[in-house]
Amino acid sequence: MTSRTTFTWAAVIVLLLGLAGGGGYYFSRNFTITKQQKEAVAPAQQMVLPGQEDTFTIQLYSPVNGRIEMTEKAVPRRTRASSIAEAVIEEYFRLPINGSGSVIPANVKLLGLYRDAQQILYLDLSDEVRRNFHADALSEYLLLRGLYETVTANIPDISDIKILVEGKEIDTLGGHMPLRYPLKNYFSYEPKAEKAAPDE
Repeated sequence: MTSRTTFTWAAVIVLLLGLAGGGGYYFSRNFTITKQQKEAVAPAQQMVLPGQEDTFTIQLYSPVNGRIEMTEKAVPRRTRASSIAEAVIEEYFRLPINGSGSVIPANVKLLGLYRDAQQILYLDLSDEVRRNFHADALSEYLLLRGLYETVTANIPDISDIKILVEGKEIDTLGGHMPLRYPLKNYFSYEPKAEKAAPDE
């Protein structure tokens, strides 16, 4: 091999090494800039419009005057799914705002909630939900239907709802609807209000 050929190969190798080193520097510099740009942009993407920072809107299905009425309400913003569920249930048991014709028992507290592998949401309520409920079969149906509709409207990724009282299963709230099973299957029909017996 001549010295001229050796020199040519050496020059090619040096050139390739230079290109490889320069390319590596270029791509590493661009990667760093891209990463910094993402970090700079991320907070701006998380911004919300003025006036929307502290609240979000939920739908509430209130059992009142023998029917279900839907209203919307702005409540303090929460981020975790469990906190949103807590807010929804707590607001339901504060309904209705005007207090007229409501069948919702007073002073009910949410003691806890959890979701199982089948995406059934378990609501553990205080005993006031049973002790302070005094109404007929239609009212009991509307109370549970309103709770079911409120929870599923605001938390769409659950499959069903199961009610516990003080951490335990109970047979019924007011003696009309069994609560040993989740609620979904109870709402495939619409009950009729009882008609008064005709005068003889």
